[in-house]
Amino acid sequence: MWLLLLFLAATLPALAQTPAGDTAMHHAHDAMRMDMEGTVMNENLDRLPRDCPAIAGEQEITVRAGARYAREFNGTMFTYDQRQWQVAPCTKVTVTLINEDHVRHQWMIHGLPRYLYPEGMFHLEVNGFGRKTGTFIVSSAQKTYLVHCDVAQHMEKGMKAQLKVGGGDGDLPSIPGITDPRRADMYPVQWHWWVQGLTLVAGLVGAALVVRGFRQSR
Repeated sequence: MWLLLLFLAATLPALAQTPAGDTAMHHAHDAMRMDMEGTVMNENLDRLPRDCPAIAGEQEITVRAGARYAREFNGTMFTYDQRQWQVAPCTKVTVTLINEDHVRHQWMIHGLPRYLYPEGMFHLEVNGFGRKTGTFIVSSAQKTYLVHCDVAQHMEKGMKAQLKVGGGDGDLPSIPGITDPRRADMYPVQWHWWVQGLTLVAGLVGAALVVRGFRQSR
């Protein structure tokens, strides 16, 4: 009993204090909304990038995520129904992500100003069937931003896209239906001597059967 009282007396003053690190972490998550359906992270409704004197306009994007959109692309498992978007500089962009699969999907954009967006990222996540909507503001830089799903292997299996501000500064590789992969899939065939021998024998046998059938038909 005495040990418990001594422990509480030593720990309660420390718990009552709020270290600077904890305060910073709290403020870093002020722009995060989370519930059972999913997450909106680093949302920005009104804070302007330093190079934007005002919001130039507003644009709404609705994107669907699911396995059915990957059927037309060999080697992919998931993707978005759109994989490229164009917005003007200093635009307020509102994205609605609709997940049409049972598994978790994300719409994550990288490279945004870090003084506004922790890690330079804006992030939507939907846990299975459902939707999430969030808003961010792009800077005036003419740039192509990476958009992808950060769930393990989802980007590698097709969930990759790009958002171009002011026309962008080029295309990213491996965007399904837009750009070629950085490295094409290679399926080398090793022709061992016994494989070549079997192939030759099979060819000779096939030729002999064709000749035999031709003679019997005359």
